[in-house]
Formats: sequence, structure tokens, C-alpha cells
Amino acid sequence: MALLVIMIGAALAAASCGGSDSPATPGDAGPEAGPSVCTPPESHERIPQRTAATAQEALDTFANLSGEIEIQCGNCHKAPAQQGGFSYDGTRQGLCSAKGQSGKTPAQMMIEGRMPKGIGGQQPLGRRLQAWIDQGCSPTTYKLPGGSGSVNMGDFQVSAQVGAALTDLGSCIPKAEIAGRDEAADARFAAVKSFGDLPVKLAETDVTSLDAEVLARKGTFAYAPEYPLWSDDAQKLRLVHVPAGKSITYDSATKHFVIPPNTRFYKTFFKAVVELDGVKRYRKMETRIILTREKTEDAVFGSYVWNSDETSAKLLGTGLNPDAPDQRETYLSGKPFPDYVRPYRTSEITQGNRSYAVPGSERCIACHTGSEGQNFILGFTPTQIHRRPKGEGGNLAEEVGASELDMAARLMAYGVVSGIAANDLPKLEESALPRRPRNQDELRMQGYAVGNCTHCHNENGYAVRSNPSLGRFDLSPGGVVFGFDFKSIGADGLSYFTFDPSDPSPASVVSALVRSKTYARTVLPTGAFDADAFGLPKDPNGLTAFFNFHMPLNVPGVDCRLSVLMARWWASVPRDYGNPGVEAPDDPKAVADGLAAADAAEARAKLDCRPPSGLEWVLEDTTERKPYLPRNIDWPTKLDGWIRDRAITAQHEALAKRTYYQGYFDTRYDNCNFPPNAPPPARVEDWMVKPSGDGGPVRPWAQLYVTNPGEHIYAGVCANCHGVRGDAQTGAARALRSTSGARVADFLDGMVGPRDNPAANVDCFDHGSGTTGCNGGLGANGAAKYLVWMGNGGTNVSFGRTPDEEKTFFNAFVTRRALTSVPLPIALKTADTAFTKSKANMLEVARVTCESVRTDADGYLRTYDGFVAAKNWEGLRGADPAVFGVPMWRDVCTLDNPLTDALRTADALSPEVRAWQDKAVFNAGTMVYFFMRDELSKGSVAIARNACDLKYPTE
Repeated sequence: MALLVIMIGAALAAASCGGSDSPATPGDAGPEAGPSVCTPPESHERIPQRTAATAQEALDTFANLSGEIEIQCGNCHKAPAQQGGFSYDGTRQGLCSAKGQSGKTPAQMMIEGRMPKGIGGQQPLGRRLQAWIDQGCSPTTYKLPGGSGSVNMGDFQVSAQVGAALTDLGSCIPKAEIAGRDEAADARFAAVKSFGDLPVKLAETDVTSLDAEVLARKGTFAYAPEYPLWSDDAQKLRLVHVPAGKSITYDSATKHFVIPPNTRFYKTFFKAVVELDGVKRYRKMETRIILTREKTEDAVFGSYVWNSDETSAKLLGTGLNPDAPDQRETYLSGKPFPDYVRPYRTSEITQGNRSYAVPGSERCIACHTGSEGQNFILGFTPTQIHRRPKGEGGNLAEEVGASELDMAARLMAYGVVSGIAANDLPKLEESALPRRPRNQDELRMQGYAVGNCTHCHNENGYAVRSNPSLGRFDLSPGGVVFGFDFKSIGADGLSYFTFDPSDPSPASVVSALVRSKTYARTVLPTGAFDADAFGLPKDPNGLTAFFNFHMPLNVPGVDCRLSVLMARWWASVPRDYGNPGVEAPDDPKAVADGLAAADAAEARAKLDCRPPSGLEWVLEDTTERKPYLPRNIDWPTKLDGWIRDRAITAQHEALAKRTYYQGYFDTRYDNCNFPPNAPPPARVEDWMVKPSGDGGPVRPWAQLYVTNPGEHIYAGVCANCHGVRGDAQTGAARALRSTSGARVADFLDGMVGPRDNPAANVDCFDHGSGTTGCNGGLGANGAAKYLVWMGNGGTNVSFGRTPDEEKTFFNAFVTRRALTSVPLPIALKTADTAFTKSKANMLEVARVTCESVRTDADGYLRTYDGFVAAKNWEGLRGADPAVFGVPMWRDVCTLDNPLTDALRTADALSPEVRAWQDKAVFNAGTMVYFFMRDELSKGSVAIARNACDLKYPTE
């Protein structure tokens, strides 16, 4: 009945479908009106357009304003930083009344072009800050300067007929006979080399109209995926345009699509608005574009943001605010565009407002890098275009219309897709053969994962790239979902779910569910929690602090469907067959127990999940400034004398290049493709071979873990936040942003960057350029001294705003990761103390490590020598990480810094010992610097003992 109403309504609204929403492009041929060429859509997802004709005021949020001020000013001026004698606390009251020593407000300094130093162009941000102050420093929204109302560009108009008929498959369904092409647009887009070449206005792209017939005549067609991404309850219209004479072909070997270069994908997001007549209609918020290229990494993408009266959309990051052309610019130009949050009116009756988040380019890359076909495209795969009837294939659709079921056949008739028949498209339930879903709840969980989780949790996804051990939790079709072993252990040593096979009762199952960390990811917001208070499991070291990342990542809002799906999936699997590869039992009682437990778990999930009333979104921007500006521009005057005067010699660089064998890779997870016939190393040490028998290697030669000092220290200390690639794309970086507000440095575009000219930025420290922040040249390798200073006291960043938050961050992202990744010749308790003391000045770890070398308090120096003599590999297996780190650390700590008998026994607080420690820390920092300059900047990855898959990835 519901479908019949939709069909009748759509038919009435589209009686003249296509004839009234004319394109803005000159010379575009007019459509031939009539349902014979474009029939009403039979789709259950309607997106009727807002009919209000009056423009809304151009608004901004305080959260958006303060976030941008923090990005621009926080490194130098947010308390406790006070460069130039000015500091602010980041609160609303503080920003409202802040003044510097000159008596001028931050807004005045920016309007005059004085801040940030060396950057310029900050007048728009200053005017926004002043407008906010003039309007009473509102904690919610304020009017943008330049007058109210929007700038009506008039380049995009939607007729009432097309607006009323719009669905997720367009305003009408074009017949194949009118499918056209647009060689002129193909040529324009073929010439686009980068983000800066994209058209500034959406109307200058393929999306010149929302009339499906107009678009079809130029070769642009709508589609809707079977398993869509949830985006804060936004509705979406997706369009694809394949260049003339090309098609998206099916590769039967890989079962993926091959998408030709210069294909354009568009996705317009709509948010609901209750208009004065009480009817919910939708307003256009943004339209994203992806332009494919031969290489995935060369794909070009951007986001067009619609102005308030929806008559124009402009490319974010081009210096143009959708409503006020002089009020927006890209402040940090290392990447195309940052996060952007804008308010919109949710009800014309109540005048209620809410915010909408446009993700920045770094978030886009994080998600799209994990695309199934490695083509940067999500949501257009053979499985996704195979629309299924309601309840089939694990879909969550409330209804499925005829136009949706016919979608794949139409795309083939249009020439968009070729190489396979619609009936032969793969089915999700057959994606992991011979494994199949154990029940419908497992299939529905996999279906949700396809649209919302797969792009991160696969071998190329962001989650695995930032933490390779997460590769075992592959949520893509054919991954681990079907037959998932609920007793399996995660990358942090904790179980994904708690599991009690002895008690299948609903009460027991629900009790175990709420103690599961994976379930917590779906119901708790991002932030720090006490594990005991929330019933979460302790980690293997007995720590109770828990830091939660709400999933899916990069999506604002909370989708409570995920909590329910997760709960039902886990609970519905009978307790006696929770192992992979085991078929569902025939025992009716076991099945009935599972369904009863699933119903109870669903009820609990509905109680636990609480969608926020507003937008939960933390502005992120990991880009670096161009031209480069150091994070702490006061370094020339604050650099410690013991660092400035210390010489960096040829011996430092030679040691940085030396490699050390430090035991074997940690292969607990068996996820590495070691070469089978690797030759022995140039120098075979006694511990590498068996003490008896044929004298062969203890383990295959390929499994030897070899590293140089800089890589060793970087992988164990720096990579926690800055990433194994140095790009700051880590869970720790995101967590730090949400706790202390700090922005982790991207080394590849920062100190040892930029990426297009590696190590060019080190000149700032070596020779200085005369500009602010780069006027203290220290000579050759001066950048190493800056790195030592920043890692040993120059950083003001803490791991949280409160001691509890700091402890939680430390436990979740620092201690375990470092100590399980890289050998350190210090006991766990000592290392724990070192990391805790260091906060973000992580070279404090080197100080404590070298102090352990000085005193040999843990006996590792003696153990190593005795161990080598005894060839007792098996006897010291538990201590091997620390043991095999000893030779390298001994060389680093004592380089041009001899360890005398007097120093060995001196008091730890004596000046002599402190001076020795300073030199040791300096040596460690220079090792890291040479690795970053000569290897990391050129694409090398910092490989740790538990990351063998970075060197020998699984095939």
C-alpha cells in the first residue's frame, strides 16, 4: 500500500517530468517532455525538495569558529603556550574578552593581517571573530558578517515539479533511447590535474540540473547502492558519468569493477526541514565529486557547498563561502580543504537549528583509500548495484520499488556498465564460499558492514594502514563476518566480544554483551571512560582505562541500527558453535535459544544507544602550512644551550645507517608472507643458530628482525602518534585531537617535507630563510637539533585535559603499542614510568632507556653477554625483545659519550650524570632525524617487531 501511494504521488508530481528544470549551461538542447522517455520513479526513498522561497540568514557556529581559531592560533597561543606574550584559554568567555599586550584583540590583529605571522590572509577569520563578539559571543550560532541573506547566484534552479518528484534514483527514470554523451565536458575534466583545476561552481560540472531527463541526455545517470553508508540521517542522490565511448567493465577474475579514467561520481546530501505547512521536505547541503584517474592516488575530489537559498553550490577550499564570497579560504594549504561545519534550519515553525559537517579532504582519503576495487570509489561495486527484494541479501530496506530492482539492468542498457548480465551479479551471501552466513542476523550485519565498515576494515583500509594487526578483523565481503569466531582476540590483546559458551540464557548473553569492547564502539561516544564503571574488560596488564572511538569513523551522529545489528549478530549465534567454519546446527533448541538471546540483546541495545541532540564532531586538520612554519616558532630563542652547542658529526650519521639484528619478528598472528628461501645475513651471530643439531637457523632467515637505530626509536616511540609513515594518520592523533585538542604534526608535509620535494623544509632550521619561525639557522643538520628540543621539552601538548584523560590516552595508545612493537632494554615498570613522565616529549623515553644502560639496573647488559655465550635462545625467549635491543642502545647512548666507571656508580641526580644523559638523548634524537630525513620522507615505513606485514604483506 505504501509503495502504491508513493507511485501515485510521484506520477502526479512528474506529470511533465523533465520539462521545467532547465540547465544553466548555454546551448544545452531542451528535453522532449512526456512520460514516454522518462517515467515516474518507483522508489521507496523520496527526497521532495524544500519549497520555501525566502533565503535563510547566513549563519555560522561558535564551534566551527573556535575550532578554526584553534587550528590557526592554538600552537602558539593556546594556554599554556604564550608566544609573543599572548595566551588564550580557548573558552567562549576567554575568546570574547582576550587582548594581547598591545591592547588589541585577536580579531583586530587578524583583520590588520598581523596574525598568524608569516601566513597572511587571515582577515576573513578575523572579521568572523569580530562579528561573533559584536553579536554577544553566542555559544551556538551567529550571523556571518556582510549582511544577512544569501548571495543568489541564480545558476541553479529546481522546478516545483522536479523538486516534488525527486527520489534517490532521480526525478524520473530515463529510457535507454535518450542516453546521451557530453564530449565537451569529458575534455574539460580530462584536463583536470588536481583539486585546484576543478570548476569553482557545481553548475560548471556535469550536474547542471536535478532533472533526470536533462542529465540523461548528457550521459549522467542516478544510482543507489544496495548497502548505503549512513550519514547522520542525510538523504542522498548519487550520479555517475562515464566518458563517451567507455563503460565500467566487470572483471570476472577479481569480481570487481574496472572504472575507466575520467569517470565522474557525484553525491548530493540532503537534510530534512519542516516547512511552515508542517510537511518535511529536504534542502541541499553539499555535492561531492570524485574524478577517477589511471592511478588510485591520482583521483581528484572535492565538495561543493550549497548556499542558503540553494541556488548555487561552490567548491569548498576555493576562498569562497557559499553565502559570503569573502568569508572563507583555505587557511592551511597543504591539502585541498579542511573540515567545515555549517548550521541549517531544521524547522521553519520552531525556528530550530542544527549543524551539518562537511568532512575535510584527509577524512575523504582515509575512507576512500580502502575502496574495494582500489579505484577511490565507494558504493559502486558489483555487489552494491545488485539491488535485491526486501529482506534478501541482508538489506535493511523498509520497501524496495520496481525502479530499484531494475537499476542494474538500466545501467547496462545506458552503457554505464558492461561485461556481465544483471542476473549474474554476485550475491553477498555467497561472497565467502564455502562459508555462508549462519543466520539472517549475521547476513544483515555483513550487509551493514559493506556500506559502513568495509572501506576501513580491509587490507588497504585506513584502520589496517594505521595499525596492521587490525588486518585480521576484515569486515569486507569474503572477510571474517561469516562464521566469525567470537572468542578471537583483537590487536590490543582484548577479546572483540566476551563469550560464555556454558550459559545460553538471554540474561547471561546480555550481561556479556555490555562488557564487550566492540559493542561499546557502537553505543558510547568518542572519549575516555573508566572500564570498570562501564563493565568493560581490563587489558592484559590490568589497566582499566578505556578510550572509545565511536564507529563508523568520520561519520557524524549515531546510527542506533548498528548497535541493534551488532547485538543481535553476537547474541543470535548459539553458544556451542561460535567457532569459524562450523555450520549452523540443526538443533531447534539451539536456534531458539539464539533468537531469544538476540531479542533480549536488541532490547538492551535500544536502551543503551542514545543519539545526540546535536552534531558530535571535532574539527580536524592535520595539514601543514605552505610555506612551512614550525609548530613552535619561538624555537630560535628558546633552544637549550646543551642542544644548540652540541656537534653532529659523521659518526652520528654513520651510526644512524648501521643495522642491527634484534631477534625475530613477532609472528603470533601468522599474517606475513615471509619469502621461503631467504639467504643468511652477512654476519651470522651465535644466537641466530640452533645450539645443537645441524646448526641451522632457529627460525627461517627471512624472519630476522633488522633495523637501524632511527627506525627502531621512531617505530617504538614516534609512530604511536605520527604514524609508521609519518603522515599523522593514526587513531592516537584523532584521539589526541578529541581529548587535549592538539594537532599532531604531519612530518611528510612538515619538518622533513613537503612530499613533492622531500627534506626541503629542513632548510628552515639549517640555514633559515629570514621569515618568522625560520630565522635561526643552526648550520648543517640544524633540523636535528630542533627535533631533539621538541622531543625533550619543546612540546607543550599533553595527552588529555585532565589526569584521568591523560592516563586513558597513555594506556590506550602509547604504552602497549611501544612495548609490543620495539625492543627496549628496560623493564615494563620502568618503561611505563618513562612514557608517563614524557607526555608528548617522547625523547624522555630515550633518557630513561640510556639511564638503564648506564646502571644496568635490570641486568640486560649482563644477560645479553651471558646469553650469547650460552646460546640459550629458548631459555630467554620471554626476554628476547629487551635482550636484543641492548647492543644498539649501548652504541647510541655512548656515542661520543663514554660511560666511565665513575659515571656508572654516580648519583642519578648529579650534574655529571645529567650531562651524560643529555648527550645520550641528543644522540637518540639525531638517529630519529636521519631516519626521517633520508628514509621516512622518501616513502619508507617504520617497521616494528610486530608489524612484519608491513615488510612482507600477506598475499
